[in-house]
Amino acid sequence: MSNKQKIFNVLFSEYKDWVYRLCYAYTRNEVQAEDLVQECFSKVWIHLDSFQHRSNYSTWIYRIAVNTCLMQLRQEKNNLVVYSDQLKENISEDDTPSIEEQSTKLYKAIARLPEIDRIIISMVLENVPQKQIGEVLGITENNVNIKVHRIKKQLQLLLLKEQ
Repeated sequence: MSNKQKIFNVLFSEYKDWVYRLCYAYTRNEVQAEDLVQECFSKVWIHLDSFQHRSNYSTWIYRIAVNTCLMQLRQEKNNLVVYSDQLKENISEDDTPSIEEQSTKLYKAIARLPEIDRIIISMVLENVPQKQIGEVLGITENNVNIKVHRIKKQLQLLLLKEQ
């Protein structure tokens, strides 16, 4: 087995679930998320020899995954998955929303954010450190902190509108 194959196997093993969760957060479709994971790791394989070690593998793979998801979203802009069309909620006012229902509402609100904000909040939900988010997006850690604060406020407003 070549050195490239060994490195790729380690990267795939370590990051496949992480990339899948990111892709699924964008698509909310298991099959499409799996396709995007394959596409992401195809790109990792193709470009592995040219990786310049200016950042961590995790940052590099995350950037590939985000860019792949964004390209897919742009290609399907008119066919974006709208969570409210997928899930019809029949909750009476007396019902207390379950965690699953609250998560669904949160993802509906996230889907309404601009692309860059969806990227940032997806990384925050994956517990990616703000410094690493900044590296992926090419902005300062302080700028990430400000953006996260604004995104959280925006999400709160969107969630209040749905009540």
